[in-house]
Amino acid sequence: MPLRVKFLIAVTLAGAAGSLALISGPHPHDWVRFAVYLAVILLSAEMKVAMPKGDGTMSVNFPFILLGILQLSPLQAVALAAASVFAQCRIHVLKPFTLAQVAFNLGSVVVSTALACLVFGSSTLRGLELAPALALAATVYFLTNTIPVAMAIGWTNGESAFGLWRRRYPWFLPFYLVGAFFAAIVHLISIQFGWMTSLLIIPTVYTMHRAYRAQIASMLARQRHLEEIKAVHLRTIEALGLAIEAKDQGTHDHLLRVRVYVGEIGRLMGQNEMQLQALLTASFLHDIGKLAVPEHIINKPGRLTPEEFDKMKIHPVVGADILERIRFPYPVTPIVRSHHESWDGSGYPDGLKGEEIPVGARILKVVDCFDALSSNRPYRRALPMDEALAYIKHKAGIEFDPEVTAVLEDHYLELERLAQDDIKSVAPLETSPLIRRGAAPGAGFEQYNVTGAVTEESDSGCGVQPVSAGLLCPQDAFNLIAAATTEAQAVGQMTSMLEDLSGSDGCAAALSFSLRQWMDFDCLAIYIKEGDRLFTHYKDGVAAHSFSAAQIAVGDGLSGWVADSGKSIVNGNPEVEPNYVAKRGSPGQMRSALSLPLCEPAGGRFGVLTLYSSKADAFSKDHLRILLAVEPKLSRALHEGGDSLLHAEKLPARHAGSDVRESAPSTLMEA
Repeated sequence: MPLRVKFLIAVTLAGAAGSLALISGPHPHDWVRFAVYLAVILLSAEMKVAMPKGDGTMSVNFPFILLGILQLSPLQAVALAAASVFAQCRIHVLKPFTLAQVAFNLGSVVVSTALACLVFGSSTLRGLELAPALALAATVYFLTNTIPVAMAIGWTNGESAFGLWRRRYPWFLPFYLVGAFFAAIVHLISIQFGWMTSLLIIPTVYTMHRAYRAQIASMLARQRHLEEIKAVHLRTIEALGLAIEAKDQGTHDHLLRVRVYVGEIGRLMGQNEMQLQALLTASFLHDIGKLAVPEHIINKPGRLTPEEFDKMKIHPVVGADILERIRFPYPVTPIVRSHHESWDGSGYPDGLKGEEIPVGARILKVVDCFDALSSNRPYRRALPMDEALAYIKHKAGIEFDPEVTAVLEDHYLELERLAQDDIKSVAPLETSPLIRRGAAPGAGFEQYNVTGAVTEESDSGCGVQPVSAGLLCPQDAFNLIAAATTEAQAVGQMTSMLEDLSGSDGCAAALSFSLRQWMDFDCLAIYIKEGDRLFTHYKDGVAAHSFSAAQIAVGDGLSGWVADSGKSIVNGNPEVEPNYVAKRGSPGQMRSALSLPLCEPAGGRFGVLTLYSSKADAFSKDHLRILLAVEPKLSRALHEGGDSLLHAEKLPARHAGSDVRESAPSTLMEA
């Protein structure tokens, strides 16, 4: 027990002794009435009602204590109050009171009753009418009884006594005033019809007690139902967050650590209950938009290309779009949308700066980055926490809110201990169980035709048909998720196919066949670099005749520029190719091209893959991203394809006269 609580008990007992001495003047009288009231108080001690807020209760025998103040001597009134409190400490209690607690409660009620007697007597002597004088006495009784109790509980639990009293006890005051009203009514009746009529208050009080208990029970049932709904809501949020773990295996610990950090930092920064709830919800769901980002980007073991980063940057917008549809009763969506904004305005998606960024998003950004730096990621190993914190401090005022950074610096060791305890309590999802039942899927297993392209048998059994699929044109968050799934399927299908095939010609043919299922092109060409020239190694498509077998100088045209610069091109102009032979307006005229370099394992460039289309702007960055994802497998398969590739047939060069450019043609768009 804290020292100041012991001091409070001693002061209360001393005050009780002084109060008894102060009211000991008038001699007790009317012992019969006292005995009746005492019996009623003892018999009704277990009749308690719960308060609408807090966990306190109030006995219904308080009106009889006020009747004692009205009709008996002050000492008898104090004795009734002391007997009432003693009975409540011993009858039907969930946890037995200690001797110190009983003494404190008795001392407190003695002081309260004595002061109420003095206030009532003084008020009536000054001409105050019965009802307001009794209401004033009940208010004094309420204050002097609840304030010491709040001080004792608050100091014992290490919290603010005033905050505890304000949160828990003001709800008691109306019941004290109602008790004063009943006592005044009974007192006036007893003056007219004798004091025994005051016993009629017993069935009235009992009826009101039963009605009130029924009302409180109904209210508590509704409250429990709301708490259950809230618990289901929170568990659903956690489940959604953990569902992301099934896609990003580094997310389980990340989610739990971020939840602990943001909750504690938000509390330390004085966030209210609604803001804290929004923070905790956003901590679990801030990366839900990654469902729209292909897994090969999320888990890429290296730096992202500009195209891949463009795709990654959609996740806060997609996440906010998804969560906006849930209509949370607290501001989750702004936090999720803005958790990649920077203090200096250089972030995304909206370029907010400073305090324009929601405070919850500022907290989440600092914590998210700190956890990412201090955790293992596919693209790098974890930094020591001190180094991660040093980076955050270095970027304070640039990327991060300086105030949030300072709070993190002061408490990160304590927060990490709390986070580790929380992580141990939640098991990660099991995403790789081995299921042995089931011989084959309902549609059968996929198979490869002679070119190596993935096909599936039609239900009619009339041979094989290409797998139908296409890249979506996403219009909202859910279409983006579907597009990410489709893209992941395309990458997985083609990389698996390239791993299973050998021979450069077979790989090229299989790639051409497979790509037609995901994008629209009229000609696919693979150029192999030898010296400063590109030789046509493979051509396929209905417009293959639009390109001759002429050699292309490295740096010349579209494919030559890609081979020279090592950069990709989206929707370039095919007409600048030196080996382009189709005439403008002819059926074979090409209007757009997608080209990317083919790289050796050691890092050099040995060729170029170019797709041509008769449609304008036929290709997108999504198409380029798919090709970049499968390029390492394709390059390895082509590079290891044997002598047929390393010593490719030198087809006759195009007639001299094609100009050689040292930089990208102005008609091309660099990716």
